[in-house]
Amino acid sequence: MSSYTDRTDDIVKAVQLLRKHGMAVGFPMQTADGEIIFSVGNDFTLTADQILELLERGELNSEGVRRSVEAQVSATGHPRYPT
Repeated sequence: MSSYTDRTDDIVKAVQLLRKHGMAVGFPMQTADGEIIFSVGNDFTLTADQILELLERGELNSEGVRRSVEAQVSATGHPRYPT
């Protein structure tokens, strides 16, 4: 888990980029274990770390979000945080 305080600017940039691509991004929420999560689009919930990974890989778009969630489901059998 990254230090969210140190990466606040990157998280804001990533959320703005998702919105620029036409994706609805909800307000940040914090889980009981301290992870920051966002609802993305109508069907997805991503952690701040997942969003930052997509930003770093240049895949912060609807296709990248879908692939990230599919990879999580494939690895675990369920999305990390179901919507």
